[in-house]
Amino acid sequence: MKTVVVLAGGYSTEHQISLASGRTAEAAFIEAGYKVLFVILKKDGFWLEDQLIKLTDLGADFVFNIIHGTPGEDGHISGMLEVFGIPHSTCPTFQSALTFNKARCNQILRAAGYDVPKGQLFTQLPDLDLFSTWNFPVFVKPNRAGSSFGVTRVEVTEELEAAFKYAFSEDDEVLVEEGVIGTEVGCGVLRYNDQQPEAIAITEIVPTEAKFFDYKAKYEGKSREITPARISDEVVEKISEISTAVYDHLKLEGIVRIDFIITASQQPVMIEINSIPGLSPASIIPQQIAHRGWKLSEVLAQLAEESIARTQAKKIG
Repeated sequence: MKTVVVLAGGYSTEHQISLASGRTAEAAFIEAGYKVLFVILKKDGFWLEDQLIKLTDLGADFVFNIIHGTPGEDGHISGMLEVFGIPHSTCPTFQSALTFNKARCNQILRAAGYDVPKGQLFTQLPDLDLFSTWNFPVFVKPNRAGSSFGVTRVEVTEELEAAFKYAFSEDDEVLVEEGVIGTEVGCGVLRYNDQQPEAIAITEIVPTEAKFFDYKAKYEGKSREITPARISDEVVEKISEISTAVYDHLKLEGIVRIDFIITASQQPVMIEINSIPGLSPASIIPQQIAHRGWKLSEVLAQLAEESIARTQAKKIG
């Protein structure tokens, strides 16, 4: 019996969300027949039950990294695991760091011809007159954070200062983007057996009490997620093609979710790449996997076995 470490927690504001995702993954790996160790990362180290441990002492065949935010989603954990030669579930270090850095990732995507929102990065509160030529609403967000923490939809210039303060509470870099009006959707993507990446499904996101897909909409039932999305076959094909092409272009790995806004002209605008999307009962990826008629336990087991095989092949080579 192989041993899987489900690594959850972290020390960002996404700690509790990560724990919920981790418990879903733990149940799936147990169902698939693995011995599972649920390890929680806190500021003082890695904890297994009530013991402070060294991750390398656990004899893990595979680590399922489900730490949202830092240090799981920004490349620190994947880098550590790669140094120790431990197979893991997420993107390599550079790709993780890149997709977590919204502004830099958008620069690369824009240069490659992909449609992303107009935006500008700030390290301090700017002269607000700068935004006199911008189209409102705008979104003020931490450059390196997830789950919509620190994000504000700003309708008028007078709201900007408070929005910057909120965003700076999460990160020392703040990204401001012009809002794209339309239908929000998320497309899950994965790759099996080193084949071409595959779009899992496309989910329509409809906030019911908020103006955008913020934390409450994501995790407190303040939204409806509709899978499959109520969009045309042509747009489904377009989003699937863009999502898989981006997955390939950036050399991503594991399960990834790419979010879009579909404009009135039916043009998908990419707004975010999530390299460690949530797996909690309120999350989108489990809904998409169920829609395809797949079992989460089988999906995660296959990804684990492929990662183990690739790592062993590198060691032999």
